[in-house]
Amino acid sequence: MARNFWTCWFYEIRFTWLLIVFMAVFPAVIFGTAFPAMIVLIGSVILGVPTVLAAVLLIKKSAWRTHMIRRVVVMVVIAALTAGAVLQADKLTPTMATPIAKAIESYKQEAGNYPESLAALTPKHLSKLPLVRVALIQPEIVYRLKGGHPYLAVPSAAGDAFSIYEYLFEEERWVHHD
Repeated sequence: MARNFWTCWFYEIRFTWLLIVFMAVFPAVIFGTAFPAMIVLIGSVILGVPTVLAAVLLIKKSAWRTHMIRRVVVMVVIAALTAGAVLQADKLTPTMATPIAKAIESYKQEAGNYPESLAALTPKHLSKLPLVRVALIQPEIVYRLKGGHPYLAVPSAAGDAFSIYEYLFEEERWVHHD
């Protein structure tokens, strides 16, 4: 008896789906970061693909082999799609954070100097800090004065601790640092 698509691709490998959702999709939705999805993708390619190739060559049970192939396909495809979606959404970060930079410039025009903190911008120049990432939990926005010059940075979804968008006030533009 032929099994239907739902049974083969979802029910039989439901724990794989659960694993990929918890390890890659949830962090992407909640924190807006691609890092966990990229780790799952790399692990699936480095460990999963060779395991499937070995299984195809060594294991005689075709049902077990196809079950294993489906698991690796789901992990690779969902992790890649999740990472791609987050990295695509990350391109919106400079646009979403620009009101902060504009409020800092507005404060400087009015007060003659840059604000000491982002809190000084509210409520006159900015009613509240805008969302800077497509995510439920927003990253910490870094702002400080260094020698009278402002520094504004927002972590990038490519890797919060490793990659940032920095606003260059002299050039009035965002740059991405990896």
